[in-house]
Amino acid sequence: MSEALAFGIVKLGALEVAIDAQALEQVINWPARLQPHPLQGGALLGMFSLRGKALPLIELRSLLGEHDVAQHDPLEMVAIVNHQGRRLGIAVSGVSDVMKVEARNLCRLGGEGTAVALLPELVLVENERMIYRLDLDALCGSPQVLTAQSREVADTMQVQDPSRELHHLLLFECEGKRYAVDAKAITELVDRPDMLPSKLGGDFCLGVVNRRGVDVPALSLNRILGIECPATAQPQNQLLVLTSREGYRIGLVYDRMISIVRKRAHEILPLPRYGLREPGLFAGVVGLENGEQALLLDYRELLERKETLSFARIYQTSAPNQDALGSRLAQMNQTCLVFQASQPFVVPLDQVLEILDMPEHYVRFAQQQSHLLGSYNLRGEQIPLVCLSSLIEGTTPPGNTLERVLLVKGELHSFGLVVNRTDSIETFTHPASEHPEGWEHSVRVKGSVNDRMRSLVSIGKGDQVRWMTLINLSNIVRGLEMAVTEAQTRRLAG
Repeated sequence: MSEALAFGIVKLGALEVAIDAQALEQVINWPARLQPHPLQGGALLGMFSLRGKALPLIELRSLLGEHDVAQHDPLEMVAIVNHQGRRLGIAVSGVSDVMKVEARNLCRLGGEGTAVALLPELVLVENERMIYRLDLDALCGSPQVLTAQSREVADTMQVQDPSRELHHLLLFECEGKRYAVDAKAITELVDRPDMLPSKLGGDFCLGVVNRRGVDVPALSLNRILGIECPATAQPQNQLLVLTSREGYRIGLVYDRMISIVRKRAHEILPLPRYGLREPGLFAGVVGLENGEQALLLDYRELLERKETLSFARIYQTSAPNQDALGSRLAQMNQTCLVFQASQPFVVPLDQVLEILDMPEHYVRFAQQQSHLLGSYNLRGEQIPLVCLSSLIEGTTPPGNTLERVLLVKGELHSFGLVVNRTDSIETFTHPASEHPEGWEHSVRVKGSVNDRMRSLVSIGKGDQVRWMTLINLSNIVRGLEMAVTEAQTRRLAG
């Protein structure tokens, strides 16, 4: 299968140019003030300020041989590009689309000269529409192009420091205690599994659950960790499935999922080992905002323990598939969150920064037209709270109870998308390159959010398959940001 490449499509008059989506930070209105530069001339139109950073503004058409740019359509917007830490603004007419293109569908152009170097490939869409790919290496390497060094390069180096690494952690509760595990380690979460009695005696293995033809032992987490279980423990009806490097699966029984949080490595405190029966199974302690703490599990150590794997080997007698690791990694890359916003939805887990409880105290606006509920202070940042079901359906359904907030980052700010509840984390079976057509539609396409962002995908396999609606929350947040920009433009024009 050919690799799918994501592009933002900008217009230079009648010419459409594809810019790598990862490099295209945003598209803004023409700067209010453009200041001259000593090297100004040719492609360099001048310098402008964007959120306290100076950026050069480039006229791309002059590099393509169209020197008399005054005869062409005016360029009223600026595409902000960040290519490997080198930033600049490109004057454009506007944004026409966001699309994915199979690498095999790109047509290589031959010849010499600056124009060919900058636009070395094109793709033909609908047999008539020609879109040229902009080579950012050639653009930033041109002697006529001035770029600004991004401060984010230093930030990236800092993030590479292990102490700055960001972890997505799943918080859950088990027999009155709170635990955390790295979200990337989870194969799936099973809600109320059909559990058969265990073949084994003792309290470690509570039963066995068949998941897609594989018998997964359901183990008592507290027993494995050597922690005393309370005598009045409530029945547990949730299962967290992990997969070892060899492909063996084990399940950990727990009470309920709490949330997903982001923590830097330096924010995870070491746990004193004194008195612990199994100190190697703990990776530290995670502090929570409400003053509580959660024990972070060392899932690698847990999965490699002979005592743990012995339960899996009893039930999974056949040798694991040699491609089990690759399959598991593919599944982890497609881990998704199932939630309710007047109806069930599925979103790739990597789009959700955090899952929070609906705050009791926030500034209330209740703007029905914009679906804005209010604003919430989260660690010093004001987060707009937007009712997702109202945004999708156009109106707030009767009896709509809002319990959870999905924190999603946009180009400029983060938004809190308020939903009814979060249900589970499962495996999304479609690879990203095969997402249905509606998945990557531009946020500027006319029609409802419902029409643009939703598509049906399958969750699970075999007789447990369910068809649910896939939603692109990142696109929705970009659309909300774009609406703010357009509203400001209308006010200035009025």
